[in-house]
Amino acid sequence: MTTLFSISRRAVFAALLLGAALVGHAADFAIATDTPEATIATVQRGLIALSQQSPRATVDERYKTLEPLIVATHDLPYIAEFALRRQWPQLAEADRMRFIAAFQRLSVMTYAARFVNVGPNTFRPIVSGAAAEGARAQVTTGVARQGQPDVSFEYLLQQGGGGWRIVNIVADGVSDLALKRAEYQRILASGTLDTLIKELEGQTERLRQR
Repeated sequence: MTTLFSISRRAVFAALLLGAALVGHAADFAIATDTPEATIATVQRGLIALSQQSPRATVDERYKTLEPLIVATHDLPYIAEFALRRQWPQLAEADRMRFIAAFQRLSVMTYAARFVNVGPNTFRPIVSGAAAEGARAQVTTGVARQGQPDVSFEYLLQQGGGGWRIVNIVADGVSDLALKRAEYQRILASGTLDTLIKELEGQTERLRQR
């Protein structure tokens, strides 16, 4: 399918994945992205394995361990560009890379800070949804909460680069990508790309300090 990228998505993804692999700890779980369901299962198994094997890990340790997993299962360069598609054609490649890097750090830190006490019963069964347009698919699951209703998660995945990767997450009917696009456009309406990157870095640090 036609993507939004005017630069080489594969080159950007490969660079980010290589960088993540070099700085991350060796994971004790296999990464599989050959089907949409396998990608979601890989994320869930990775989060469970980290919680069980390293229950006292610091957020920085969790970040380093999870980075290769999140980079491999999420199409972060695509998501980053989609969030800024109005401004993307005018951005220099160096600025695009700076933004993608900041967006990746925030994305990985979100998992590291929020999915801490994860066990085998945390996630609900994975259910395949109807095929989406083009090389896309929907997968539904959920997260159990003690004494509260489950949080439903609907994943939109896109096939490319040898596997299926997440491009959007809808939690209880709220699109994460739509929220990001609205937030980033609001910041850019009165600021610059540097302003936005600084905000993403601030969010990353606040998650790190939780």
